[in-house]
Amino acid sequence: MNLLPVFTIMVASVFGEKTSKKDLSNGFPKEIDWVHFNNAADVAADLKKPIFFLIHKTWCGACKRLKQEFASFPKISDFIALSKKFVMVNVEDDDEPEDEKYAPDGAYIPRILFLDTDGEPLKTSNEVRYKNNKYFYPLIPQVIDGMERALMEFEALEEKSGEKRATEMQVESKKKRGETMKYDEDITGKEKKKEKKDKESEMKKEDTKKEKKQVKKDNKKQEL
Repeated sequence: MNLLPVFTIMVASVFGEKTSKKDLSNGFPKEIDWVHFNNAADVAADLKKPIFFLIHKTWCGACKRLKQEFASFPKISDFIALSKKFVMVNVEDDDEPEDEKYAPDGAYIPRILFLDTDGEPLKTSNEVRYKNNKYFYPLIPQVIDGMERALMEFEALEEKSGEKRATEMQVESKKKRGETMKYDEDITGKEKKKEKKDKESEMKKEDTKKEKKQVKKDNKKQEL
């Protein structure tokens, strides 16, 4: 049997899968672990990381300049290291989601939003520098500043969420303890009632025995 055709097909299939895998960098640093937008929320929830969400277009001049900023930034390694604390996503052209929450102050480009693990926008923005375009970050130092602030906001929210979960667990635990105590009280009450009933029954039996004995004595006296 000639195995060469089968082997050739397998190699071609594997090679085809590797080469057909979409490059998610879209012109931004390939060293970054870019994630597809559709998977971002699930990955963020698993890793407990915020989402870095960059929206841009291939025809946009400001977007091209931002790519050049990344390419020429002397401390790009610092940005890449910081990116490890995020789920990194960038979408271009028709890949941009239509949901208006990702264009809170307009659909200008490029814009960068930071999202929580549910894909909801955080409050962090670049409003101090661009009041009318709060999510416009044209320079890498500004992007890094936004990322650092987003991390602080995200961690504060996670801590608050953790405290809320802990409180809910305590309430649930108290509720369960209360139910257990009530159950124990009910059982104890039933046991006490049963014990009382048994004692009363024993006392009645004892009284009956005494009465029978007394009747016998009385009968004997009458016979005499």
